[in-house]
Amino acid sequence: MKKTFNKIILAGLGITTCLLSACEKIVDINPPINEITTETVFSSDKLAANALSGLYTGLSGSTTQSTSLPVYSSIQADDLLYTGINATSSELFNNSYSFLSTFQSSIFSDWYSTIYRANAIIEGLQKYSGTSDAVKKSYTAEAKAIRAYCYFNLVNSFGEVPLVLTTNVAVNAVMPKTPIATIYAQMIADLTDAKANLLPDYTASSNTRLGVNRFVATALLARVSLFNGDYTAAESNASEVIASNLYSLIPTANITNGVWVKNNTESIWQMSPPINVTNQYTMEAGTFLPSFGGTAQYELRGSFVALFSDTDKRREKWMRRDTIGTTIKVLPFKYKYTTNALAVAAGVAESPTVLRLAEQYLIRAEARARTGTNLSGALSDMNMIRSRAEATASTTTDQATLLDEILLESRKELFCEQAYRWYNLKRTGQADAVLGALKSSYKPTAKLFPIPATAIDANPYLVQNPGY
Repeated sequence: MKKTFNKIILAGLGITTCLLSACEKIVDINPPINEITTETVFSSDKLAANALSGLYTGLSGSTTQSTSLPVYSSIQADDLLYTGINATSSELFNNSYSFLSTFQSSIFSDWYSTIYRANAIIEGLQKYSGTSDAVKKSYTAEAKAIRAYCYFNLVNSFGEVPLVLTTNVAVNAVMPKTPIATIYAQMIADLTDAKANLLPDYTASSNTRLGVNRFVATALLARVSLFNGDYTAAESNASEVIASNLYSLIPTANITNGVWVKNNTESIWQMSPPINVTNQYTMEAGTFLPSFGGTAQYELRGSFVALFSDTDKRREKWMRRDTIGTTIKVLPFKYKYTTNALAVAAGVAESPTVLRLAEQYLIRAEARARTGTNLSGALSDMNMIRSRAEATASTTTDQATLLDEILLESRKELFCEQAYRWYNLKRTGQADAVLGALKSSYKPTAKLFPIPATAIDANPYLVQNPGY
């Protein structure tokens, strides 16, 4: 069989997309002259680098990564109000989506498209001998780390999903759901391998924080371990990141912009802005903040804003107050610029941030509090974040109280980033109580998206999530 980079249909997953990846052809034909064989793609280090670049670009440029992950999850949870009229956003805000909803199809396919690209790189590097050993080792590790990141989001959005680890369409087309424990085991294996085979700096990504290095894999492993209930591993990996001396918390005086600018010292992994990698603004700002003369469609709940003390700099620097007539709306204001022109005029380049050091302190604090073996260390980690925000330090010595405070601090520090609040509500078993009391349309089944109908129609072994 020939393998080519071309437009394919992943029938078993219900995905139709143009992928920078290799696929099995059903018949043995020569590739068209405008397509590149997989063997050619992995015939040199330079060409393999192009394939890896496509993996990063595909992920950072997807609507799911740039917009759906931070925005959809924030309105699904309890920190953000949606006041617009878009039908999809209203469904998400009310947690009233059903098997007839269509938005989840793009989310499902975006994650699997990136996974398929990663699988193609892993397979191609191992099968073909045109690349150097160093490139095989590094690029395979990067692809595995990105694959783990995608599965983390898939599992926390859809629950059990097919664990696709090859580019074999015949196998993938009839793959059933995989138990969540098995998927987490694969994430851990991928990240452990990546951690062992990546450089401890950013030289591979031209000293920008847009690439996956050893500590990106380690930080992801800390997050995955926390969600998997392995608190010892979560603490250990977070400690490695903190002790690396490659990262430092942005000081209080600079948190207005400093935490979000490109290549800042707190960032562990950032992504290129979607649409154009040279852009200096983010889709988060472009979505959360109103455009010229427009009215905000997203605002922070008053009950959430009230959680911050008057001295807390996050209330002052990471929130914006817009006055509409006599109404004051408080908006998420971490990323500041809604257009490239505004960012350029301000002389600031912002980058979407996936991992940052503050989260690692909070992961380690929670892991220590849950095991109960180092409560003073847990308190110190949490107070590092409070101190930076100029919020009052905690002095509690009670384990249960400390854990509650750490979870609250995570909510306050990481609001409207990635899907932290939404995922944590589900992870900690609070979603039903919190959202059930807040939204009349909320149902426990809403903790998971329905599997897209197109995927189920295409794969007879893929069953719908309960309640749909």
